[in-house]
Amino acid sequence: MKKYMLITVGTGRYREDIAKAILISINDKNPDRVIFFCTDKSKEETIPFIEKDYKNFEVVILKDENDLESIKQKCDEVIEKLKIEDAYIVVDYTSGTKAMSAGIILSAIENEVNYISYIAGIRDESGRVIPGTERILSFPPNRIYRKRFYREGIRYFNNYMFESAKKIFENVSELTSEKDSILKKANLLIKLCDAYSNWDLFNHKEALEILKNLSEEEETLLAGWSVRSKVEKHKELLYKISSSQFSVEMALDLFKNAERRFSEGRYDDCVARLYRLLEYIIQFRMAEKDLYVRSDNIFDTSKIDLSRIPDHLKDRYSKPAGLEASAELLKELNDDTGIEICNSEELKGLLSARNSSILAHGFIPIKKKTAEDFLSLMGDFIRKLQVSKFEDMYKKFEFLQIRDVL
Repeated sequence: MKKYMLITVGTGRYREDIAKAILISINDKNPDRVIFFCTDKSKEETIPFIEKDYKNFEVVILKDENDLESIKQKCDEVIEKLKIEDAYIVVDYTSGTKAMSAGIILSAIENEVNYISYIAGIRDESGRVIPGTERILSFPPNRIYRKRFYREGIRYFNNYMFESAKKIFENVSELTSEKDSILKKANLLIKLCDAYSNWDLFNHKEALEILKNLSEEEETLLAGWSVRSKVEKHKELLYKISSSQFSVEMALDLFKNAERRFSEGRYDDCVARLYRLLEYIIQFRMAEKDLYVRSDNIFDTSKIDLSRIPDHLKDRYSKPAGLEASAELLKELNDDTGIEICNSEELKGLLSARNSSILAHGFIPIKKKTAEDFLSLMGDFIRKLQVSKFEDMYKKFEFLQIRDVL
C-alpha cells in the first residue's frame, strides 16, 4: 500500500518558513509521494524552496484560492482516485488560505482518509509559527465523528441489528481515548450486542452469562439509561428458559422473536418461528399431560408413551409423533388446545400458505397479511396456555431500547 501525502501550499512574506514547516511534516510522515495543492503564485514562490530538499511530488493547481466549493471538488477528485488504488492517505492543511485548508479538510473527512495532520507551535504577532517551535499534530478524521457513529450504533441496536451495531461500537472504541466517557459506554454496548444477538438466535445460556457478568460500573451505566431493572428481568427470563424443557417463557420468546422478524419485513422468517411456536404449544400440552416417553426427566418429543393413552389409540400413535399427529391425539383426549388447533379453518389456511412457500414445499413468498394473521392467531393460542397477567409478562420480553443523547 503506497502512502500519499496531500498538502495545501500557501505563500507570503515567510514562504521559506512555510516550506520548512511543510518539509518537517513530510519528513515526519515519510510518504512515498506528495501531492501539493497550489495556486499559480504558491507554485512559483513556495515550491522552489521545497524542491531543494524534496523532489518526489506533483502539483495540482487551484484556480481560485478562495473558492471553497471548487477547492473541495478538486481535492475530492484526487482523493477518490487514490482510494481506488487503495492508497494510504495523509492530509496536511497547515499552509494555504482558509478556503484551501477548509476545502481539503472537508474532503478528507468525507472521503475517510487515514490521517489529518497539521503543524502547531508558538506564533509571533503576525500569526506565523516561530521556527524551532513546530510540533506535528495528527488524528484520524473518523475520531471527529465518533459521537455520530455512537448514535448510529444505538439506532442499529434499537432495531435489532446487533452485529452491525457491534461493529460500529468497536469502531467507536478504537477511535476513543481512555479518558473519554464514550469509551466505557461503547464497550458496554458491545457486550449488550453480544448478549441480545445470542438471545435473538435462541442462545439463551450464552446471553445469560454475558448479562450476569456485567461489572458494577456497567450496571451503573445501565441505571443511567433507565434499563437496569429491565436487564434484571431479562436475566430472570433467560434463566427460566434455559433451565426447563417447556415453559410459558419459551413460548412467549418464540412469539416475540417472530414479532421482531415481522417488524423487519422478514415475513418468511416470522412464519417459520410461528410454525415452531405452534409445534411448541402442542408439545407443551403433551408434556403437561405426561404423554411423552421420558429419559432422565427429559421428554422425548418424538415418542408417545403408549402406556398413557387409551388402548384403542395405541396402534394409531405408535409411530413418531409429528405436529399433526400430536394435535390429533390431544383432540382425541378432549384437550381444548388440541381441539381448537385441529378445528381452526383459519390455521389450516395459514399452514397451506406456509407449505407453499420456500419454508416447506414451494417458492411462493409469504405475504405480509399472512404473517400478520398468523401472529394474531398464535397470540390467541398462547393466551390459552393460561398465562396469568399475559400483557405484563409479554412486555417483559421486549428488548432494550437505549436512549442516550450525547
